[in-house]
Amino acid sequence: MSDSEFARIYRNIFPLIKRHLDMLLQRHWDKKITSSKNILNKSGRKFYSQSDEDGILIEILNRIQIKNGNFLEIGVCGLNSNNGTENNTIILLMMGWKGIWIDGVDIDIKLNANSKLNFIKKFISKDNCTSTLENVLEKSKLNKSDFNVISIDIDGNDFYITETILKDGFRPECFIVEYNAKFPPPIIYNMPYDENYVWSGGDEQGSSLQFWVNFFKKFDYSLICCNITGTNAFFINNKHKNKFNDVPKDINQIYYPPDYNWFTQIGHKVSPKTIEYFTDPKNDHKNK
Repeated sequence: MSDSEFARIYRNIFPLIKRHLDMLLQRHWDKKITSSKNILNKSGRKFYSQSDEDGILIEILNRIQIKNGNFLEIGVCGLNSNNGTENNTIILLMMGWKGIWIDGVDIDIKLNANSKLNFIKKFISKDNCTSTLENVLEKSKLNKSDFNVISIDIDGNDFYITETILKDGFRPECFIVEYNAKFPPPIIYNMPYDENYVWSGGDEQGSSLQFWVNFFKKFDYSLICCNITGTNAFFINNKHKNKFNDVPKDINQIYYPPDYNWFTQIGHKVSPKTIEYFTDPKNDHKNK
């Protein structure tokens, strides 16, 4: 068989194989969602998040009746992309929210002076977190109390940044943090702080879910959901706790073990230009 003949066969067969695998994977997720003991997981959907976080977050915000607000996300360049087109708060931007992104690498999204999104390129650490946020708050003319959703995903020192943010007085309605699902409840694990840490794929990174639950309890936050891939945990400010009485109280019924198969792509491939559209206030249709 010649190279050209092989290439032709590959082009014809590969899309069929991929489609079949996508269907099998989608059935896998559907089965997990259907069998979930947590009703919030049944709302899980992927649009611009890594997995099903978008749908879970939208349901949480619907319950606490917040239609427009401000977000802060630290670590916005996801596992599948390095340009800012996959994270937990793009969906909020498209719903009319304003926000701040912080990451140590560049994004492909072009922002103008009037953008609803403020991007800070900076490798965040325990030592520079406070000063970085103070500077961006001043430039954005926002207060700590203005933030409704905060998401942290830096694959390592997540706890130390989250601790600094809470000690500095931020109290969002919802906190989203990455947990290390390799350690099921009741195991308590939290990696030692390392300013120069870069995740290499090992299981030494981050914090266990039980560690996060114990920590957030000190600041009056409760665990209400983990996404079904065992990646992100959602904590709600206890002032809204009565809106989630149908959510399990047992951590073991909320916890999901690691299942890091990627979700199938929904619709067309994400374009940075789409996100740029929603950062421009002139394209804000929420009040029209």
